[in-house]
Amino acid sequence: MVAEPSPKITIGKFDFLPTAAMIRGKPPLEEWSEPLLAAIWCQRASPWWIGDLLNAGDARFGEAFSQACQGHVSSEMLQRYESISRRVPRENRRPSLSWSAHAAVARLPYNEQREMLKRAEERGWNSEQLRVKVREWIESQKNQ
Repeated sequence: MVAEPSPKITIGKFDFLPTAAMIRGKPPLEEWSEPLLAAIWCQRASPWWIGDLLNAGDARFGEAFSQACQGHVSSEMLQRYESISRRVPRENRRPSLSWSAHAAVARLPYNEQREMLKRAEERGWNSEQLRVKVREWIESQKNQ
């Protein structure tokens, strides 16, 4: 049985593998920024990519598609990616905020999501501070 080659992304002298970053040679300091920022960008963007792909695949292929990721990531995490991506529309997403910040507002109406995310961005709230503000907003709506 022949093993499939591992996927690899290469940026300059840096190879990104599923479980490691390999550095060829001794690149100077100025060559480190681009690959490091690319890795950080991928980490922040990947929950959205996974969630959007799951939602689009489910819409097109139904139940057959849901098995495409089985065994690669926990079903709970996949459901979370899918749910947050479905409930927070692309136009509400803010690249400067974490995926966790978006998860905090996912249960709010779309217009309120947009407003809360805007405030979080402007005021520098972290995801926990945003969760508190969301809970306060939900409580205020119950009292109306």
